[in-house]
Amino acid sequence: MANVQSKRLRYGEYGVLLVIIILGLSGILYFGGIVSYSIEFYLSLLLTAFGIYTVIFVFYYRRFIRKDERNYMFLWGYIVAAIGFALFFDLYTRNLFLNVSIAVVIGALLGFISIKYATG
Repeated sequence: MANVQSKRLRYGEYGVLLVIIILGLSGILYFGGIVSYSIEFYLSLLLTAFGIYTVIFVFYYRRFIRKDERNYMFLWGYIVAAIGFALFFDLYTRNLFLNVSIAVVIGALLGFISIKYATG
């Protein structure tokens, strides 16, 4: 008998699973005729999900991630989610630069709060 060991999935493996799930969901929504938005909608869905996943991963595993990597992952998770939200709201506002500007201001405020109240 083979000795089978189970291991915990890592960030990249969860990320690949999330991308596959979002692509499958997008295919169902588009080709099923449920949501017939432009490519912006589906790209925003993918980016927002991956960015939020990254931020949640950082908070969930914060004890196991070094502080500099934690800040780096949180920053990129926020950036990806913000671009996803900006693309999504572009469907309604038709002003992508306004949406990105709002995301930048919110990011600056989050960065200030993170620096001010960060604990080792």
